[in-house]
Amino acid sequence: MVGYYRLQEEDMERVGFPIKNIEENIYDLCCPLLVNRKEVLPKELLYLYETLEIPILTIDEFQVYEEDSYSELKDYLKKFSYYLQLNIVVELSEEEKLGHLLRVGRYAKELAESVHLSKKEVDNIYIAALFHDVGKSRIPVEIIGKKNKLSDQEFSIIKTHSDLARSILGDFLEENILEMVEGHHERMDGSGYAKGIIPNIGVQILGIADSYDAMISSRVYHQSESRESAFEELLLCTKEKENGGKGILYNLDLVNQFIKVEMQEMA
Repeated sequence: MVGYYRLQEEDMERVGFPIKNIEENIYDLCCPLLVNRKEVLPKELLYLYETLEIPILTIDEFQVYEEDSYSELKDYLKKFSYYLQLNIVVELSEEEKLGHLLRVGRYAKELAESVHLSKKEVDNIYIAALFHDVGKSRIPVEIIGKKNKLSDQEFSIIKTHSDLARSILGDFLEENILEMVEGHHERMDGSGYAKGIIPNIGVQILGIADSYDAMISSRVYHQSESRESAFEELLLCTKEKENGGKGILYNLDLVNQFIKVEMQEMA
């Protein structure tokens, strides 16, 4: 079934068969997206479809669209869509709305592009961002959605989501993407998990993007922070504790670049 983005009623009638609103099922990626005008798409959706090379078509373009040219990609995207939909329960449990993965993907992609990584590296970081929390789909919902502070045992269970992601996606994604998904909670001082290792640049970028969005998002267990407060928090996580920071968790150069990029977006 084809998704649409804010089509007018008369446009929907021209299609000739039922279609559904992509805003209500953002992870159904197996068919082209129909729009009135491509320039009205939110940046996150545009990133998603362009990176995955899924057609974005106006109604007139759809009338002459040849689905055969899309069949090979469509088979791949069916599996891609299945794994992304595993994240729905996670996002609804943690935030009670969808969007975290798309936002983290956008932040990570913009940062990776701004430090001039190759297109392949950028795309891989973006895909890793889309799947980084998929392991939480195997964590009990009562833990994911708990409003009070987690017990030590519950936090230990949460931490297994990085390893679980690899077991879920192991036969689907490339090894370097799996490493980023598995390592998105690794930190520069080795204090992170799952392995307690120094992360590569892709993992560093994903970690910054994920942490930033967690800070500015309202979740069942905390209220959102302002963007300015989140920037300050990230910077504190690039300083040693004896210097008033919270430890060297993130790469200072990358955090400064991230703030620069986001400030430009906010302007």
